Amino acid sequence: MTVGRYLAGWLLVSALVCAVVHARSRIEEGPLPDVDSQGWVYAALSAAHRGKPVREPPAAASAYRAPGPILIGAYRAGRLVARHVGGSDLVATQQQASAQFKAGPSLGRRPVFRVLVTRGEGPLVARVPGLSLFSLVPLRDGLVARCGERTAYLTPDDLVEREAYDRAVKPPVPDLTFGTDLAPLRTALAEELALDLPSFERACALRRVKLAPLFAAARSERAGRDDVLAAARDHARFILRHQEASGRYTYIYDARADRARARSGYSLARHGGTSFFLAQAAHRLALPEARAGAQRALDFVRNEALATCGTDADGQPRLCAIWRERAEMGATALTALASAELLRSGDDPAARELLRGLLAYMRSQQRPDGELMHEYDRARQEPIDVQHMYYSGEAALALMAGYEALGNPADKQAAARLIPHLTGAGWSFFGSRYFYGEEHWTCQAVARAGAHMDVRRAVDFCRRWGDFQERLQYGPGATPWEASGAFGVGPVILPRATTAASRVEALVPIYRLLRRRGEADEPLRLMLERSVGLLLRMRWDGRETHLFANPPAAIGGMPSTLVELTSRADMVQHAGSALLGWADVLDDAHPPQSSQHF
Repeated sequence: MTVGRYLAGWLLVSALVCAVVHARSRIEEGPLPDVDSQGWVYAALSAAHRGKPVREPPAAASAYRAPGPILIGAYRAGRLVARHVGGSDLVATQQQASAQFKAGPSLGRRPVFRVLVTRGEGPLVARVPGLSLFSLVPLRDGLVARCGERTAYLTPDDLVEREAYDRAVKPPVPDLTFGTDLAPLRTALAEELALDLPSFERACALRRVKLAPLFAAARSERAGRDDVLAAARDHARFILRHQEASGRYTYIYDARADRARARSGYSLARHGGTSFFLAQAAHRLALPEARAGAQRALDFVRNEALATCGTDADGQPRLCAIWRERAEMGATALTALASAELLRSGDDPAARELLRGLLAYMRSQQRPDGELMHEYDRARQEPIDVQHMYYSGEAALALMAGYEALGNPADKQAAARLIPHLTGAGWSFFGSRYFYGEEHWTCQAVARAGAHMDVRRAVDFCRRWGDFQERLQYGPGATPWEASGAFGVGPVILPRATTAASRVEALVPIYRLLRRRGEADEPLRLMLERSVGLLLRMRWDGRETHLFANPPAAIGGMPSTLVELTSRADMVQHAGSALLGWADVLDDAHPPQSSQHF
């Protein structure tokens, strides 16, 4: 009873604290101008900059009044070059901004304008340790400092540019950062106002301000077959645009600087996965340049990372991928997968030989229970029996793809032993039916194996994994962002694109397998469709390019989150593969009449 009373008291105190914080910090959001008014203000800014006549504003634009100041920024090569802080009148603010920009330093020939409307303002929870990290909602909230007659803003765009959002707390899993550190933002505002920090703290009132961007045109998120294939094509061309002559990819592209991010490391496993996507694009989109890019990427592995890890019974070398002196099963498997996929768009003797040697190594690493040993001691020429996340699932898929490409029964037999281990014995403990790991490669392997062996129990495992993911998927309004289709466990951590993409990659082939068997799973289809919509919203496609130094170079990139200005190679790969998979679903329902759209 004592424990129960303590728990009840703790819940009561927590509820009261949440209620007080909510009541104190909640901002009632004012309305935005209608779509016609939003389009007009951008057209007016552009016309005024070019010295052309500005058409009369629509009546709704003339009547609109924002709850607070309207801010208009002008960007050139991804940098803010001028900003006008106006009043609440949309038309008057446009006129004043155009006059200010004309009188000030040159904006260049084609500046990108950005209009932000204040929707509300409120106090900042800044003095409570811990809670201050959650004071700002990323992409929605900025800061305003008022010091007498002087005012300074840090808009959501400014905070994205500074990489201020989603960085304060860095847990052991590097992709799950969250929170905003207010200290450097105070310093930045003080510097803008030409004050030292103590003077700023004494003289200025710091407030949270909710700012929303206006858009030049109505936003449409079409997910038809042609739209999905066009997005996948953009992803492939982004990868090719940022591939070196050696075949190595730009691992992290920084759109703000238009270059590879320095000291970002490199992952050979992700190199293999990215090559797999290019090989898919070559086959599915009939892109010869993607095939050439995949071939260059395989050449990079041969030249920089390929080694011999023993020989088979016939004395033929077993080939393994080595990175930082380690034989990596994940890199080996994904390189094999890319090689097998490349053969689908045409024969390639070098890829065929590479695939043969990699598969031989993978088979030699299999334990009697079906699991694989993921490392290899080249000095002693013996396996090291350790397991790492993803690797066995990647290997299962590579073995099945290799079997389909080369027809060696030994690869099918190895996969037939590995898949039941991954979906059964290897994941068996009390309550295991209610807990799941990262199975997106495993379930792709299960679906691929369905054409060659009995995988009913493995399919049941993947269906249950899909049901588990469905419970983690956000619906409309679940978070402050347009996150429907993302996956998570609360509204604090920004939705990640790769999580959604990998679920689509894994569960599209399971869905198609079920449908071919007459077991259509409509909730699964709806879940996948929502995630595809998220991927189409998050990709870099020519909208909102004001923070990009070179927008054409960034088209087709995929950030990890909505506040990122970087794109990692594997994020693009997962998104591209997911979209190609969804196009297959659409083709199943409405087969194309011809291939002219490819």
